[in-house]
Amino acid sequence: MPRLSNKKLPPLSLGAETTGQRIARIRKEKGFTQKELANKIGVERYVIADYELNRNRIYDEMIIRIAIALDVNTDEL
Repeated sequence: MPRLSNKKLPPLSLGAETTGQRIARIRKEKGFTQKELANKIGVERYVIADYELNRNRIYDEMIIRIAIALDVNTDEL
């Protein structure tokens, strides 16, 4: 397990949008419904809804799958 540093880090600013809000915005900009995006990455629609509403923690693999499906890079999400 990595040790925690004693150094103070500056606050991390990810903007006003949450990851879920960014996924929803990009999905809508690309013209996908939640169901269409879910089908494209092989999950149920409620999984996408839960991510967009920040009900579930989104894991690395799902970020990659969503980025590929939406044709964006993972940094945008």
